[in-house]
Amino acid sequence: MSRMLTATATVAALLSAGAAQAADRCGAETHMRFGETRAYFGNTLAACRPDGYCSAVVAIADPTGQAAWRHQLRVARPSPGADYLVELAATDPMPVAGVMRFTTPGQTVDPGPWLVPTSPGSNEYRVSDPILTRSLVSGLRRQRIARWNYRSADGPAEAYFSLMGMTAALNWIDCRGAGAS
Repeated sequence: MSRMLTATATVAALLSAGAAQAADRCGAETHMRFGETRAYFGNTLAACRPDGYCSAVVAIADPTGQAAWRHQLRVARPSPGADYLVELAATDPMPVAGVMRFTTPGQTVDPGPWLVPTSPGSNEYRVSDPILTRSLVSGLRRQRIARWNYRSADGPAEAYFSLMGMTAALNWIDCRGAGAS
């Protein structure tokens, strides 16, 4: 019985040491879910997959409970050191093609042709211009709130994203990526 307790304690210590090491290296308490290493920073969820894809996500919950989220802002690095991607998604109301505007205090961006669906008929849009993307990420790091205005089948729609924790989440995904390379 004593050997069983010792073995169990040793395994538990090794598992917690591995988790603590990951947390210590990049400065966050982490957990695993859906095969990702995840950490929360304020309103922002940072996650990294084993393939090197990392993202910082602000999701606005769906008050009806029909979906996990209603609107989502995602800043991602598809691989360590890759340029950032900025993506916006909506489930209700669904966006339709047309004018979209992304605003942070002091910066209004009309992405125009640079905000494109990630796939045909998608409810997710990606900023396709790398210079504009860098500008947006810089603004997201400095601000506390962002607004996305878009057209839906029901008329004008908008989403407000609290950016609390965005800078820390971006720093964390960069740290995780640096450790992977």
